[in-house]
Amino acid sequence: LPFPQEGCHLPPLLAEFVGWDRVNSAMAQGVAALNAGAKKTGSKEAISLLDTSMQEAAWPHFIAHAGWREPVYPALEGAAPIPELVGQTYTHESFGVPRWESTPEENFALLKSAMRFFGAGQIASIELDANVKSMFYPVDASRMFFNGPPMAYGFEDCDNGYVTDTHFIIPNKARWVVTYTTPMPKEMYRTAPSGVCYAANMSRYRLNQETMACVQKFLLGLGYQGLQSAPWPNGICPSPAVATLSGLGEMDRINQCVIPEEGAVVGIYKFITDLPLPVSKPIDFGAFRFCHSCRKCADTCPAKAISFEEEPTWEPAGPWSTGGKKAYYKNEPECKLYQHSTGATCQICTGVCVFNVNTKAMIHEIVKSTLSTTGIFNSFLWKADVAFGYGHHDAAEWWDLDLPRYGFDTTMGVRDGGYGK
Repeated sequence: LPFPQEGCHLPPLLAEFVGWDRVNSAMAQGVAALNAGAKKTGSKEAISLLDTSMQEAAWPHFIAHAGWREPVYPALEGAAPIPELVGQTYTHESFGVPRWESTPEENFALLKSAMRFFGAGQIASIELDANVKSMFYPVDASRMFFNGPPMAYGFEDCDNGYVTDTHFIIPNKARWVVTYTTPMPKEMYRTAPSGVCYAANMSRYRLNQETMACVQKFLLGLGYQGLQSAPWPNGICPSPAVATLSGLGEMDRINQCVIPEEGAVVGIYKFITDLPLPVSKPIDFGAFRFCHSCRKCADTCPAKAISFEEEPTWEPAGPWSTGGKKAYYKNEPECKLYQHSTGATCQICTGVCVFNVNTKAMIHEIVKSTLSTTGIFNSFLWKADVAFGYGHHDAAEWWDLDLPRYGFDTTMGVRDGGYGK
């Protein structure tokens, strides 16, 4: 056998060494344990419905991408000895047991743990009420990036979400929106405009595909669904809007959203689910108030597309703006024209934001907690990039840096396991 030490992973090759009787006996014991454990529908112990759903959800990332309701698997020719490798999803129905049932609070805690493992950063949830529905895009135009037709969103009294040639269909019983972040590399953003920065900007789409495919499979295993118009880059509604409403972060001067734990360099996503969840509230950690007097992003914008006004306004900057909010509106056409002219992307405004903190240094924790009540640190924080090594960097310097995996600190906002110390 070629590479016999690796061959033991596959039952037919393992049988070459120990015989089919022992292989079949071991696998039968495993199936029995799996079936018995799956019947523990309200348990968090090892080998339970929850535990098994987590186990199965970790599989698809290398052969699948997130779809509307469940992961989409590419066609694989031939049979495989391990069904999971071709996309089989075990659910509560597979084991003939009821779906997972618990309180909204425990559901959120379990979902947060799973999503952190799958790659998400900060997580929040809100109700899909009339206010949120009013922010839905008329169509998901992001498919046009790939020469696909734009598709609308619709609601129906149905059990499961599905897709037609023209619509993404959302069941009326799916009444919650989960918002979450995908961290991005701050050091790469500080080289803007550059190809290195552009790579950092695009990394969120790649990372979110793995995260969402696993989340969808996890929810399906428990008897629920997660609807996201992946793999398209946008979809459903403006992410900064629902992130602000759910308390994930606050609005900022560049008309996006800044996250307390992660700053402005962050990808924001959302999905719709029928898993009952608590409703989180908007937060005020002082960021938007700080933006009133900062203007650092506006000062450094080569296109002069960012407002210098002291106060936000209800008046959109032009027909390209989404109204209905009191904000600092950008001159989006000038912003995009400059981005196209660089040969990569710009993102200078995002990279220079003073809330892009690399570490959990105590000074930043003190500053962040103080911003919500006083402006005493405004001038200091504006200049902090010099003292702490933040601010703009030459792209050539990045190649010599020794940075964490994926380029960002995965322990931001973490309290347990010794990582929060």
